[in-house]
Amino acid sequence: MSKKLDGEKLVVSKATSKETEWLRENRGLFAVAYSIPTRLRKEWPCFVLKKGKEIIGYRSFQFHESGGKNNAWVGSTSLRKGFEGKGLGPFLVGRANSMLHSMGFDVVRTWAHEPKAKKFWAKQGFQRVGGDPMEARGNTQLSLNLKNQRETKRRKRIV
Repeated sequence: MSKKLDGEKLVVSKATSKETEWLRENRGLFAVAYSIPTRLRKEWPCFVLKKGKEIIGYRSFQFHESGGKNNAWVGSTSLRKGFEGKGLGPFLVGRANSMLHSMGFDVVRTWAHEPKAKKFWAKQGFQRVGGDPMEARGNTQLSLNLKNQRETKRRKRIV
């Protein structure tokens, strides 16, 4: 499924080093500032949402090994100010999740503090796995099984 905004096709791709540097230098343009360490580890990818050549959103991840398995954690996800409320967040999240799954990750996790953010993640298929209740302010851990999500979408297309 492709998406357009103002007649221009939107593309999600893995960020180049120039794009991650641009995100660092232009943190104030985004609702949530880009917060990957200065020395971005190549295994910690960032995906950018672009309208033409303009970066209008990003989704970053951090990978950690635990129990012999790699775990993907959302670093941050944000749209440029003024682009919220146009259905771009779910598009960015879905595309980045697909790319993350193609990199060999089956599960991604995140933390959310505000009920509005928790509701957004729940709409993207994330489920509460610990922490504070979904309707309350406070840290809640959420998890998404990318393998199951991809299989469910594939089955829906067949039907």
